[in-house]
Amino acid sequence: MTSVALDIGGTWTRVGSAARFRTDPDYDRQLAAIAAAVPPGPEPAGVSFCGRVTPDGTVRVALNLRGYEERPLARDLAEALDRPVRVAHDATCGLLGEATSGALRGVERCGYLTLSTGVGAALRLGGVCLTTEAGHQLVAGNDLPCECGQTGCLQTLTGGDALRRRLGRPLESVEDVSFWRAYTGSLALGVANFALSAGLEAVAIGGAIALRRAKLWPALRAELARVATYQPVEVVPAALGEAAPLEGARALPSLPAGAVLH
Repeated sequence: MTSVALDIGGTWTRVGSAARFRTDPDYDRQLAAIAAAVPPGPEPAGVSFCGRVTPDGTVRVALNLRGYEERPLARDLAEALDRPVRVAHDATCGLLGEATSGALRGVERCGYLTLSTGVGAALRLGGVCLTTEAGHQLVAGNDLPCECGQTGCLQTLTGGDALRRRLGRPLESVEDVSFWRAYTGSLALGVANFALSAGLEAVAIGGAIALRRAKLWPALRAELARVATYQPVEVVPAALGEAAPLEGARALPSLPAGAVLH
């Protein structure tokens, strides 16, 4: 049976290719908006969500949607949509999409980073996908406070929302060469540490920041080649683009329980 795919991001929500609207920080209004956008039917729904969830789909941590924390998202959506619902972190869904039909097909040890409102990460070892907190790895010399409560997270240097607040303008409007040089250096170290932590062969990067800035890629690959000399890692754009989390969400309902570790 085919599945309905939803992607609830920190800024935008997508319902397959049919609907796109701003994510409402009010949990109940968001549920109502989703229910209005999903056509009735018996198909199960897979949901990509911009935060950590428990195996039963309860929101554990959502730094960009604090009002969703501790809410039983999978259960509430199942009631609102009258169908089975399975939820996973958006980076895990992006990884699933790229591993099944994108840039990571055939790679046993691989990872996915999403550079968007925040920085999400997931890795795949064999047939198991694992949500990680690589976006909150600590960067030496970084004294910027993060919304998670730590000081010095990678996300403060590479996440869209953190940079928008610090710079006072959207990241897409920044063209300063020195800024992007520093951004690429931080990102390269983050990718290298992420890959080394699990012996990853390849990392796909998705999210609006990475996919809409072509100049980032040559500089990132050059910097990775410079710093990752012990275990080189291939870094590639997400072949499915911003649709990667949706494709992974579509696959969620058919996966065995042990295939995704939250």
